[in-house]
Amino acid sequence: MTYISEISWHVTPFRSQRWIDRWEPAAAKATDYGATSWEIYRSDEDPLLFRQVTRWEKKSDFEAYWFSEEISAIRSEVIDLYDKPLLPVWCSPVVASS
Repeated sequence: MTYISEISWHVTPFRSQRWIDRWEPAAAKATDYGATSWEIYRSDEDPLLFRQVTRWEKKSDFEAYWFSEEISAIRSEVIDLYDKPLLPVWCSPVVASS
């Protein structure tokens, strides 16, 4: 079964490029922890809202990634660049193209 985690990042004004420059390498590391894919989307309606979506075979791999020392350190580096608490939302695929 595939598990999909979605994290909504609400970036503070004038800091979105700085946030993406610092966070993209951390998002890419998800595959080192077992993610099968990762993406970051930016809302067209709210340019300060970014969504990080990752796909996992096991939820425990996400936890190993999110709470790892290296990702925790990067999160602490960007803490002043966003203003919403970060709580992953878990989704399950229902239908998809083959």
